[in-house]
Amino acid sequence: MMNDKQLFYLMQIAGGTFPSGGFSQSWGLETYVANGKVSDEASFKRFMETYLESTVAKCEGPVMCQAYRLATDGDNRKIEELEDLSRAVKVTKEGRESSLRMGKAFMRIMADITDDEKLTEIKDMCGPEGITYPVIYGLVCGRLGLDIGESMKAFVFSTVNALVQSAVKLVPLGNKQAQRILLELHPLMEATVEAGMETPLEDISNFCPGLDIAGILHEYLTTRLYMS
Repeated sequence: MMNDKQLFYLMQIAGGTFPSGGFSQSWGLETYVANGKVSDEASFKRFMETYLESTVAKCEGPVMCQAYRLATDGDNRKIEELEDLSRAVKVTKEGRESSLRMGKAFMRIMADITDDEKLTEIKDMCGPEGITYPVIYGLVCGRLGLDIGESMKAFVFSTVNALVQSAVKLVPLGNKQAQRILLELHPLMEATVEAGMETPLEDISNFCPGLDIAGILHEYLTTRLYMS
């Protein structure tokens, strides 16, 4: 079971106010809203279901969990190999660059405020380009000794919450609708956590052409509020 200190850590690093830049990403949602495919509560929920099942449960979740397991491993080559994989499965340029920006910001802050020598070592190893967000999130949770299951839950919830808040602005949705969506997505979030923890790294998949196309088209939108 988690102690209070662990819970506070998770609430801090996975909270929407942590300056990792997640609030500036829509991961293709803005394109779907612009072309009219997401226009109300029901269509947004379908988007969320697709995103969680294709991207988080089968890809980012397993990568995060593997990074957690490598947090106390002395072989940095394994971390580099995992990072290469994490970048490779990000098909679109915008999605890959966004994950790197978030990861770089997260790593810089956590290396500085924790004074963890391993995180500082990883920061120096990655250089100016940075590191993808799922990898550094898992490494930080592992270094802090947080429970892997609770870390995964916070990772999934923060992803969902950020996208719901983006939908409030883009669709738009009301605050009551947003909270209802979060509540109704609880079972899917639980399933996403289980899949992320149980899927071996060799079985990860990020196959969702619709989301990839939305990511490619995003930079050509007439107006944009988000970076992806």
